[in-house]
Amino acid sequence: MKVSDNFFRAVCDYRYLLERDYPQKSMLKLVGDRYALPAAERVMLYRGLATEDQVKNRKEKVIRQLPPHTRITIDGFNVCRTVGSYLNGNPVFVGMDGLLRDVSELHRKKLKWEVLEKAVDFILQFLAEKQIASAWFYFDTPISHSGKMCALVNSRLPHYRLSGTAETVFSPDYELIQTTKGILCTADSNIIENAQVKVYDLAHQLILERFSAKLFSFPEYLLNKKEEQC
Repeated sequence: MKVSDNFFRAVCDYRYLLERDYPQKSMLKLVGDRYALPAAERVMLYRGLATEDQVKNRKEKVIRQLPPHTRITIDGFNVCRTVGSYLNGNPVFVGMDGLLRDVSELHRKKLKWEVLEKAVDFILQFLAEKQIASAWFYFDTPISHSGKMCALVNSRLPHYRLSGTAETVFSPDYELIQTTKGILCTADSNIIENAQVKVYDLAHQLILERFSAKLFSFPEYLLNKKEEQC
């Protein structure tokens, strides 16, 4: 993913304001307009940058390897849409916290059903190879196709000899935050910061392992720019 010439300066300004607790949406407009950033790069700032304390807190919760024979609870749309976006060729990137983000998500771009079907199959195959004990998917009831996604996952679980189920709930965030057993699979920052168990960035690890993907990474980007100190 190529970024504009002004992106680094925008990142520096945004991080400065973020650390000083300025209103995020206001400073996003201020910085975005100042450097004439395209929409995708504004989303990258908003979703990819975090304070040093937030980054530290999230990294303490996240694990890089999924232990076998583990029960996992999955943020359904978060994981499926991120994998689907990558399969669809939409921009995805790694935030300062090391978690995978989807640029298109905030623009409400809909993925074709066949792309989501492929994403589900890739996810279930990946989990089967990791020899998990069971997988419990939660999808947002208010979001369209949530019932259809549940039916798809439930119909495919036996094919991969996986135990578990998929269901719709009004707030997957609540269900995941309340979980006290196993491991959570999400890249949602609010869930991670409030999680009571460890978190695994399923979409990120799947894309790295299955496709050997070369993704834009804020930590790597800033490391390469270290001679241009913010």
